[in-house]
Amino acid sequence: MIPVSLLVFVMAGWCAVYLADTLLRSSVTHRISYESWLASRGLMLSPFHVRWQTTMFNRLFAYCAHINPRALYLWFNSGLVFGIAAMVGSVVLLVKTLQQTYAQMTTDNPRIGGQQTLQVVVPGVNLPTSQLAYFFIALLLSGVIHELGHAVAALRESVRVNGFGVFVFVVYPGAFVDLFTTHLSLISPAQQLRIFCAGNRVHLLISGATE
Repeated sequence: MIPVSLLVFVMAGWCAVYLADTLLRSSVTHRISYESWLASRGLMLSPFHVRWQTTMFNRLFAYCAHINPRALYLWFNSGLVFGIAAMVGSVVLLVKTLQQTYAQMTTDNPRIGGQQTLQVVVPGVNLPTSQLAYFFIALLLSGVIHELGHAVAALRESVRVNGFGVFVFVVYPGAFVDLFTTHLSLISPAQQLRIFCAGNRVHLLISGATE
């Protein structure tokens, strides 16, 4: 189980951040300078959520989008096919997992409990707390690489990338790219799918590399 001290530390940290943010936003003398400071650094705060966004990587995305255009075209097209196949496969996997979960709930046979196809990782339950740092670092790195794929695919399809960012929700880190939605709505469905499916194989490659 997750140590109580860790839960208290996380909750106390978020409460302190939220309290400081509320006090500064309600301050007559500091509100404008505080909000300007947040905006200038691309920071956004809300309860149990902090987000940072920047444009400093836009040139890197543009550079990657012009490396071997034909290879990128084939890569993103194959990603589209893989993404559609993965959607079908994920539905089958989820249905099978649901059936196995129901079977575990309705039987006393201990052998069935070890036959689950899809295992949800829950820190402190089936993931030791000593490995939490590695787990969160892996989540963040895979998210960054995943979003890099979306950004490069978007630029390949002439969709502007407003910026890239990372966030923390409670304790879980993640990454995102901010795309110009007007450009995104003007391109064809096939182009949109190439962008949406651009990051899906990154996780497959990472999982295969770590086997």
